[in-house]
Amino acid sequence: MFQPLDLQTPQLAIGVGFVFAVAGAAILAHAAWRNRRLSAWQSGETGRFEGTDSRGERADAPRDVRIESIAGLVAILVGVFGIVYGMISQSHQHSVLESNTIAKYPQIQAVEPHEWRGNQLEAEVTTIDGERLELKIVFDPDTGEPTIQGDYPEIEGQQ
Repeated sequence: MFQPLDLQTPQLAIGVGFVFAVAGAAILAHAAWRNRRLSAWQSGETGRFEGTDSRGERADAPRDVRIESIAGLVAILVGVFGIVYGMISQSHQHSVLESNTIAKYPQIQAVEPHEWRGNQLEAEVTTIDGERLELKIVFDPDTGEPTIQGDYPEIEGQQ
């Protein structure tokens, strides 16, 4: 009757996505700096880069810069994919928790989540009468079944 909720994957995907995106941006910035340094060496303007690093003088340095640029772009793409996947998963999770709550408590028309604390959600619900209530809903981690914490006579669930 109820759909299970995945409370960890959306947040984890968004967090890992941000880490990859930031790392990719740093790698890409370093590759751009190395490319600029290589261009200066090739044009004979090495004065700006004296004593910084000798890797630019190697014959395979341009290939290394290309590989580093590609790695940076791949890391950014993985990060963006993780963020988008997490946002889509979060949206799906909201739909599932709302449908589970409405299935058990037909007097509820809409659920607006505010804050998660483990498997307990602090939310604002709208009843079919238009009344808005602040309440706490605990979701069973295995089945997704919601249980409203506290006494709310306006909401008489199917217990």
